[in-house]
Amino acid sequence: MYPQAVEAGIPATEYWQMTLDEIMIQVAANKKNKETELRERAMFDYSQQRLAVFAFNDPKKFPKFEEAYPFLNQIKDAVEEAKTEEQLKQEAMSREQEIFLAQAEAIKATRERRKLLEER
Repeated sequence: MYPQAVEAGIPATEYWQMTLDEIMIQVAANKKNKETELRERAMFDYSQQRLAVFAFNDPKKFPKFEEAYPFLNQIKDAVEEAKTEEQLKQEAMSREQEIFLAQAEAIKATRERRKLLEER
């Protein structure tokens, strides 16, 4: 099984430390990644050929970059959305930190008042 596993993309140095389940999962993941890569390459080749036809037959109707590769806008939007989510998390963390500090100050003030009352 060792040669087949290495052929399927599992590093030879990692094979001996993996269980059978881990090997099978890694082989399946490698296969899926390869299929995705081939699908992306095919989509790119197809788009490239369509653009070549536009460029040769009717250069005036040649689509803009964003129109030719609309998935790039989706990636850009996903990145922007992730940034927004991270900013929301940072803001929430800042608010929680402010609340925590206010509570700590209130506890400190209460302890100081008790100390003053005990001294009297």
